[in-house]
Amino acid sequence: MSIMKHKQFNWLAALILTIATVTIIAACNKKFDEPDTTFIDPNLPVTMSLKELKALLPTAGTVVEITDDKTISGIVVADDRSGNFYKSISIQDATGGVSVRLDGTNVFNSYPVGRRVYINVKGLCIGEYGGMIQLGAINSSTSPISQTPIPQNLFDKYIVKGSFGNTITPKVITNFADLKTTLQDSVQNTLIQLQNFQVVAADTLKTYGDPSLASSAVNINVQNCSGNTIIMRSSSYANFAGITVPKGKGTITAIYTFFNGTKQLVIRDTADLQFNDVRCGGVSTSLTYKTIQEIRALGSGATIPANTGIRGVIVSNKANEAAGNYRIQDASASGIQLRFITAFNPNFDLDDSVSVEISGLSVDLFNGDMQINNVANSQKLGIGTIIPRTATVTDIAANINDWSSTVVQLSNVTVVQSSTNTTGINYDVTDATGTIVSFVRNALGVTPPANATSYTGYVSLYNGTPQITIRNASDVPGSGGGPTPGGTNENFESGAKTNYTDAAVTLTTGSWFFSDGLLGTDANDMKIGSQSARVRGTNVKEGFIRMEFDITGVQQVKFKFAGTNFNEGSDDTQEISVQLEYSKDGGTTWTALSKVIGARGSFTNASYTIPATSTENVRVKIVNTSFLRSTNNRLRVNIDDVELIK
Repeated sequence: MSIMKHKQFNWLAALILTIATVTIIAACNKKFDEPDTTFIDPNLPVTMSLKELKALLPTAGTVVEITDDKTISGIVVADDRSGNFYKSISIQDATGGVSVRLDGTNVFNSYPVGRRVYINVKGLCIGEYGGMIQLGAINSSTSPISQTPIPQNLFDKYIVKGSFGNTITPKVITNFADLKTTLQDSVQNTLIQLQNFQVVAADTLKTYGDPSLASSAVNINVQNCSGNTIIMRSSSYANFAGITVPKGKGTITAIYTFFNGTKQLVIRDTADLQFNDVRCGGVSTSLTYKTIQEIRALGSGATIPANTGIRGVIVSNKANEAAGNYRIQDASASGIQLRFITAFNPNFDLDDSVSVEISGLSVDLFNGDMQINNVANSQKLGIGTIIPRTATVTDIAANINDWSSTVVQLSNVTVVQSSTNTTGINYDVTDATGTIVSFVRNALGVTPPANATSYTGYVSLYNGTPQITIRNASDVPGSGGGPTPGGTNENFESGAKTNYTDAAVTLTTGSWFFSDGLLGTDANDMKIGSQSARVRGTNVKEGFIRMEFDITGVQQVKFKFAGTNFNEGSDDTQEISVQLEYSKDGGTTWTALSKVIGARGSFTNASYTIPATSTENVRVKIVNTSFLRSTNNRLRVNIDDVELIK
């Protein structure tokens, strides 16, 4: 191609004279055994910016030869020292950055981070890979020409080494819209910094790369506290590939790249991640803990002091609550409602023992019931137990302001349906002393009996009216608990399958296909009730359970899974994991979502969001992705309590 002519200078002559002068001076003034770090920048005019260089390639999928005598200059912001960049360096000037392809290894010895380099681009070419512009040598053996790395024996022909120790301050990106994936994007191949980021929970047990080299690179998802997510991609050949990613929150400094529209970060080494702070939604280790009774005593409208937390047990079931709402009770026999910010909904389960930071938040009344709103930071501590307070309906009415959000148990009640709405049913629960309202959401899947020997739940206040809310079928002996035929919850308590032969099984929700799976009832099976799905899988066959029917409008899927307690030999400590796939076309095509890592002998709660509208049909498949043993069988996994939420 033709570029506007400028007066040419004798490149090689200037280069030789400059290097010779510097070498002579340096040799006369340094000790023999000191490394030479006294390079100064040569007196070479820079005649092209990196922005102008990249503009030579207006269209992706092409390679453009540079025929004019132009010199670019930039500071090296990424090299191959750690192995995360291969046969390339990234250089940056005030107008942008570019990747320079070099056919050599250990090039950091000549072109380390912080060194200024000058490149005469005449005779080189501009190309792109996945939309990222690259500078390299011409491969004229193809037609049309293609790009290849600059041969090592030609490094000194094109590249002049400049001064060391130059600093590029990373650009702090506060708006994700600034990270573009266009060919001429000025941020590509430059050093950026993202703040308040963390590795997503599902990836915190991963290593940066794959030390086994089964995969050449590994993608780790990092996310900020607002929910913005981007991939951090690391080579499995990097010298830090086997290190587990950090679990805290902080800053990530990296080279911004993309591949075919997918935004990516590439770090130089692990020092680029400074994830030392408490995770988004996490709890500080220096909180002063108050009882819930002390917090309630502050009164409505009070601001909770800084550095304050509470501990307690979740006494509500999220299936019978609005999303993000929880009731918590502690040893002071007091309780309170917590309302979480959507982005920090912890998805706590009934009986989770938790720690919650409430610093600076307000104690408010919602429909007359005391609550703490806009909660963000919390942490599960384990499993707890709350013994219900034995009470009558009259007792509840008399003590509702003190007992609200705590668990009580009524005795010998009658239950009568009083009204319905789109989300659930109101029941009148009557004992010997009076009647109280109990609202049961459809999502809970529980139908109370007309008569019950006991009725357990937490009490609350709604516009002056006391209520009692059950959490599951066991709160009301004799209830029609769990899912109903055609319902949206599957607990695997119906049906039978005792071998790994592939077959469909009719369960409560419909027909499910088991691939290398069965319904486990053994003492070594992890299960909520009397049985659960057990899935294996081999080196040549996926182990999974799959719906053979559709449900309209499913937008979230939740389930519990755990590694079984069967003897797995020396592989007992290897990874337990599952992955959910969904189909919106009757099972013709499937889309896989992220893998969730769990544990052996204890249940992990998995939760997936399905990008479906309220009118789209959805079916799901849960795949065992656990460690593949030398026996060519995967570690066995139990799956239970699948919730299909609209």
